[in-house]
Amino acid sequence: MLSRLHHRNLVKLIGICVEDRTRCLVYELIPNGSLESHLHGIDRETAPLNWSARLKIALGAARALAYLHEDSSPRVIHRDFKASNILLEDDFTPKVSDFGLARTAFGTQPVSWGPSGKSPSL
Repeated sequence: MLSRLHHRNLVKLIGICVEDRTRCLVYELIPNGSLESHLHGIDRETAPLNWSARLKIALGAARALAYLHEDSSPRVIHRDFKASNILLEDDFTPKVSDFGLARTAFGTQPVSWGPSGKSPSL
């Protein structure tokens, strides 16, 4: 199901790797770390975010959630929306990530894996 989610503020699924009992989802690389690292100084090398960047991040993250809740098919509830799951491009475009706890809005099916829990639902 993850492969059906397309929005400029969601991290893009590139592919999957299945080997023996190991499953791995492969996502695009987002180079500028997480919002958490910028807000809480985890990475001491980065300067604090200015208000323009903060507004850009807040609006982009809100657009991603609006897409998931209203426009995606099926509708998705993220369930783990926090600063560490908002990744930042070099220009501070936010990308919501980590769909491990996400569920469809009208059911209990996980978003990242199929109903059996054994094969990716791409």
